[in-house]
Amino acid sequence: MTKLVINKILAACAIIVGVDLVLFLALQSSVFGDPLARETNFSNSSIELSMAAQRLGIIEGSGHGVLDFNIVNEDLGPYRISLGESFEIKNVQQQTVFSTAAPQTISELTTAINQSGFVTASLKEPDFGARNCIDIDLDAFNFEVDVSWQKPFTATVINRIHPVKRFVSSFTRLVQFDLGFDRMSRPIGETLFTRGARSLAIAAPSFFIIFLGAFLLAASSYERKRLSRLLNFLAITCMSLPALLWIFIIRQTVVIDLEWAPLRAFSEPILPLFVLPILITIFIGIWPEYLLMRSFIDDRMKQPFMLAAKAQGITPQRLWWRHLLPNLAGPLAQHVALNLPFLVLGSLLLETIFNIPGLGISIVEAIQNHDSNMIRVITFFIAIIFLIMQAAATLVARRYDPRQRSEVEE
Repeated sequence: MTKLVINKILAACAIIVGVDLVLFLALQSSVFGDPLARETNFSNSSIELSMAAQRLGIIEGSGHGVLDFNIVNEDLGPYRISLGESFEIKNVQQQTVFSTAAPQTISELTTAINQSGFVTASLKEPDFGARNCIDIDLDAFNFEVDVSWQKPFTATVINRIHPVKRFVSSFTRLVQFDLGFDRMSRPIGETLFTRGARSLAIAAPSFFIIFLGAFLLAASSYERKRLSRLLNFLAITCMSLPALLWIFIIRQTVVIDLEWAPLRAFSEPILPLFVLPILITIFIGIWPEYLLMRSFIDDRMKQPFMLAAKAQGITPQRLWWRHLLPNLAGPLAQHVALNLPFLVLGSLLLETIFNIPGLGISIVEAIQNHDSNMIRVITFFIAIIFLIMQAAATLVARRYDPRQRSEVEE
């Protein structure tokens, strides 16, 4: 058993690392394009680019002055210099007056610039000469800048962090619950706590009532044909209409027509604002759960061990408590484990309609704003919760299913 637990823990750790690695490659690396462009929604603002680079951990520090640019003749200029795959100098008419392929080192670039006859460049410190040209930052990640006789310019050298180091560092911070900041420089931890609590205020009671209520309906309707037919009819009828339509019908009736629920912006007191979304969630979610519970009960009741127990004359109460319920524990636990982590996401529609700023809305906002830090943190924690629920469901199944216990012993 100990070996199994260790293997499960190692497998869970591998999955968590793998999930975060995929998120890092997709959102914060250059595998699928420039992460700064995605993060800033392709903005040209030097401030946004610089803040995004530091927020994503692409650079460390604010850079150091490395290269002074000056106009050779005060009668000439201003000039626009740009540094990318090549170094170019353009005049006021945007005509290229000098161009050269960007050398490998800053020292070589300095020599090439001084041969142009238009702009001179001088190293502030000789130690910078061996640095790579890609480390030069003309103006906070804007690789073009204007230089005139009255306005000389000093470029900086930035300290880029290797992608492997960035991933290890960011993953270490995640597991230490140092979640960093979102695109608006707000602490992600505070946002998750505040908005997650609002989403759970809808999802947690709704799920508990749906789960318990669906099981009680399925159990009470078993072997009661009239009640079973009535509940099946109601389930099929309610499920035949889209959930969005039911939300609008109930909202229109309860809030607008009958005025039984408040219609106002999200503000104190907030508890009354959660009542109607919870009731709507229960009404929409209980019918598919009821049909699922019925299928679970019907399947178990037809098993040979249940038929043998009936043939022995065991009372219905004992049959349910000693034989049926323990055998339902495993599949029900697996069902809960598969659905519980996504309850918060499931409340997104209700959060939007009832103007409740919950976690579901935060996910949509993060996707719309290309907020990779927020997306990565939320997905990371969903993966952890999913693995924890899967482990708990496995333990419950092995506790009540002797077949799984025997497989572990083998």
